Amino acid sequence: MKRVLSLFCLPLIVSVAPVFSQGLRTNFASVVSLASESPEGVTVALHYNEAIAVNFPSDPTFIQGVEFELRVPKAFQGAESSISWSIFTKLTPQPSADRFDYAAELVATQPLPARVSVNLIIPISDKHGIKNNPFASLVPSVAGADRFPLVFKLTPIGKGLLPSMETAEFKLTIRPVLRDEGGLTVAVSVPEGADRPSASVFVDDKRAEDPHAIIMAKKGPRVIRVSAEGYREEIITVAVEAGRVIPLNITLTPNAPLLVFQAPAGTFVSLDGQTVPQAELDGLAVEPGEHTLFFRIGDYSMTRKFMALRGKVYQVVLSVELNILASP
Repeated sequence: MKRVLSLFCLPLIVSVAPVFSQGLRTNFASVVSLASESPEGVTVALHYNEAIAVNFPSDPTFIQGVEFELRVPKAFQGAESSISWSIFTKLTPQPSADRFDYAAELVATQPLPARVSVNLIIPISDKHGIKNNPFASLVPSVAGADRFPLVFKLTPIGKGLLPSMETAEFKLTIRPVLRDEGGLTVAVSVPEGADRPSASVFVDDKRAEDPHAIIMAKKGPRVIRVSAEGYREEIITVAVEAGRVIPLNITLTPNAPLLVFQAPAGTFVSLDGQTVPQAELDGLAVEPGEHTLFFRIGDYSMTRKFMALRGKVYQVVLSVELNILASP
């Protein structure tokens, strides 16, 4: 029961230190960088008196925080309070294998709780949606780009460590905390030789301000609609994933009226006085408006006028029937 109680209370008792630059003497076991494309993060090993440095993400678009998940080795279980964790910001200079003296700002510290693991989250953006929860403690400080590199450090606060503790390895997983949204890029193309239109892109019926840039969208199924004057509207559904950019390639189809002919072999066909080549009988695009069709088979000819509407497909069927009727 005590372990359950500590699980729910931990997020409320993170110790926040006054923020000021101070000397930091430590050995860095590793330096890591995070990316939204790798939400599982990076797992490294460190000893009870070592630290890990974290660089600012090269693309923080979808990252709102950094999570530290520390797993306590068996040698320290039951003696967790002999070690404290600390988070620093503004580490200077950059970590080096032959350096031990640094300067950094301490933002939070606390003895390890009596648990096999501890989870901490520090936001990296003022506009974040991270909240305390039973499984992770929110460090009440925002580490923007100007406060990196971050440092996670373990420090002994008790005496008389056992030999098994000296060599025991803690496992620390550092992972990005992603926003609840992803991105879309929309590349619009048209058939060869066609005029390139100015296309509008809509996500769930909300028009994108800049269809050429990354379009941010909440994760989940989203309806994408692309429209352009003179072309048929294209509608697709896309599953948006948190922290990922999905590229979409959409080819627009002209919505000019289309004529599809069915006529006996050898039929002469003209449209508005212009001969229709045999190769275009399977699909001939025309301008909207009134048109005149002319057909000739041998000595038999026929003329028809019709109104072509944008976006319509017209089946033009010419058939010759021979009816032999017997008298009653």
